[in-house]
Amino acid sequence: MFRDIFDAIPPSPVSLLEMVEKIEREKGTRVVRFDVAEPMFAPPWNAVKGTMDALLKGKHRYSSSWGVPELRHAITQYLKETRGLDYTADEILVTTGGKFANFAFFLGLFKPGDSVVLIKPYWTSFRAVPMMLGLKILETWARDPYHLNEEDLKGLMKMRPRGIVVNTPNNPTGGLLDNGDLKLLNDLAEDYDLYVLSDEIDWAYVYDGRRFVSPASLSGLRERTIVTDGFSKIFGMTGWRVGFAVGPQELLRRLHVVQEHTVSAPTTFAQYGCLSALEGYMDHINMVVRACAEKRRLVVDGLKGLKDLDCPTPEGGFYVYPRLDAKRFPSTEAFARDLLENAGVAVIPGEYFGDSRGHFRLCYAIPDEDLKEGIRRIVTFFESRTQP
Repeated sequence: MFRDIFDAIPPSPVSLLEMVEKIEREKGTRVVRFDVAEPMFAPPWNAVKGTMDALLKGKHRYSSSWGVPELRHAITQYLKETRGLDYTADEILVTTGGKFANFAFFLGLFKPGDSVVLIKPYWTSFRAVPMMLGLKILETWARDPYHLNEEDLKGLMKMRPRGIVVNTPNNPTGGLLDNGDLKLLNDLAEDYDLYVLSDEIDWAYVYDGRRFVSPASLSGLRERTIVTDGFSKIFGMTGWRVGFAVGPQELLRRLHVVQEHTVSAPTTFAQYGCLSALEGYMDHINMVVRACAEKRRLVVDGLKGLKDLDCPTPEGGFYVYPRLDAKRFPSTEAFARDLLENAGVAVIPGEYFGDSRGHFRLCYAIPDEDLKEGIRRIVTFFESRTQP
């Protein structure tokens, strides 16, 4: 039984690393990596120094399984200032990365056989983890770029799901839920007694005057929602592996049980580094978002006008989600393999996100010289395949 389940689990984008290394080794060329959702920005220096200072001060023992108290208090202020969310430190669980916060949501709030709703396209782990835990998955398509389809969602409610997952800005599309989406989500959660997972790891990456709104800011959703976030994507602290889950105590304590009996607690000195990152954080965030807005312009302009490719401008995130002409490129997995092997460019095929409509994801939060070289290679690749 376990072999059947695990054989069916979709691959993670990180699984492409071996293929990239193989191409670089065999062809002697450096691959331009648009595949990894890891912003290239250096962490804030105060986060690095805070981590080192914590080690020098002996902060290398276990922390509380809820997380360092000072960090939990700082996160409450961070949430209030960035999203208008009002939580107490008792409603914060510091976790071993944002991915573990999501894992604890699925394990802590559902039992095998329960159903959860996923909005396609979705980040691949949102499907993989429920599958591993024996949950049933109900899928529905978002309306482009990432809006809720009321008719389809109400149809799924007949299956009596226990939860629903939203991720805004969406990975992979960069789309944002709007006020109408949030009202619909609120009504569904109340009418059908749903738990909501709101993955907000990319909350700051919004452009063109748009504003991120957390589902938990709606009074009807607050008591049903677990917000997950972390320090990887905004602060460039991927290696620290510190995230957090936020929600009402009666829900959060179940996630705490999961953490306490699996990973115990996040790394102590890493938490103190994250605490330092929250000191004067807005200058860093503004710098990162301004830089990504320009990189977004570069990649959209660079791919504009290519025959057989449509690349809309994303509302948020740090990736674009172009669509191929299905007649020319019937499989994005085959396209991605061809692009890697023959152009030295790595992207993630849409199939990884439950999407077989011809899309692929390209992360543009990389150095400008790599971004420009990668675009040049993609343009050359398409031009070589559209010659008469």
